[in-house]
Amino acid sequence: MSKKFTPQKIEVNQLAYNNAIKQAEAKIENFKAALNFAYNNHVKEADLNDTAFNESFTQEFKRCFLKENANKVQLEIPYEKLLDLLSVNLDTLKELEYKQHENTAQLEIVDNETVATEVSIEDFTVYTRNESENKRLAAKENLVKALSEVSEFQKVYPLSVVQATSNFLLFDIAKNEYRHLERTGVQAPRKYKQT
Repeated sequence: MSKKFTPQKIEVNQLAYNNAIKQAEAKIENFKAALNFAYNNHVKEADLNDTAFNESFTQEFKRCFLKENANKVQLEIPYEKLLDLLSVNLDTLKELEYKQHENTAQLEIVDNETVATEVSIEDFTVYTRNESENKRLAAKENLVKALSEVSEFQKVYPLSVVQATSNFLLFDIAKNEYRHLERTGVQAPRKYKQT
């Protein structure tokens, strides 16, 4: 009876994960800035629907702005004229909306008071795909352990090890450690673009 294959973690793309967290935080801050713009420009908090606002800042602002201010002038005037009369410049809101749609992090409206994003480290983790890769990973871990033991007695040159093993092991100079991921072109999946 053969042993069932269990994927093992090779590595986590920590840089991409940290960038995704920064993007998610930036999206929340951008959303809050857009809300503050709306509340400071003749829109009541109770009128604003956060879900609709998340879809389109300008459309939901227009709906709430007209609801709140359309009766301030006796005449029926266009939205743009009403904005001018109340000295509201939408350029800031349009810029915030552009940033919001450009940022690929997913914003969730938890309730009409709370917004959140979720960034899972699993999206940036690379696992082995088959039993052969599991065996390679075990061999690499054993080699790294042996090199660590040898380095207690003698200087070990990582570049020489990488060359001697024909890139079986890779060395990350920034982290000063051996890496296990040798598959060419394989990276952790990126759900979030770097800006």
